[in-house]
Amino acid sequence: MKILVGLGNPGTDYARSRHNVGFMVLDAYAKSLGISFRKASPRILTASGTVRDSNRNDERVILAKPQTYMNRSGPATLELIRETGAESSDLLVVHDDLDLALGRLRLKSKGGHGGHRGVQSIIASLQTHQFYRLRVGIGRPPVHQAADEYVLSVFQSEERPLVQDMIERSVMALGCFIQDGPEATMNRFHS
Repeated sequence: MKILVGLGNPGTDYARSRHNVGFMVLDAYAKSLGISFRKASPRILTASGTVRDSNRNDERVILAKPQTYMNRSGPATLELIRETGAESSDLLVVHDDLDLALGRLRLKSKGGHGGHRGVQSIIASLQTHQFYRLRVGIGRPPVHQAADEYVLSVFQSEERPLVQDMIERSVMALGCFIQDGPEATMNRFHS
């Protein structure tokens, strides 16, 4: 079993913001699998399906979008891990990253939160940093704009083609992660 958690903020006010790229990626991946999100609890939306890995084994995949706002993603993620009996090593968190240029992807296997409060909340709740992260680059804010204002802003019209391509490559990276494993994903998508 694999648990894929996309980070974002619930509600229409944030739906298209840079900070919600984790939700955007999971929505696109769910669509590619032909599955839909439903309310699993007051704190989380989930979608589940089966993906065949490279050894022709069926892998159960649960996609999740915490509905607790970014900075409180940890308790909802912990609730899902406990309910499913999964291990933290079965978890991959998809989140925006200011330190990567717009369009860049990086799969990380463990480590600190890098200043990302959603990841920080998950580390604190799980009491471990031993889980995977798909870091999705949103770039740095302009000099005159604060980071918190920038992450809550929407992508500009000229950025949208690159954002769409980034989301499509993220969906392919998630498929590769499930089917071929983390090492193959790193080799293929760290470009």
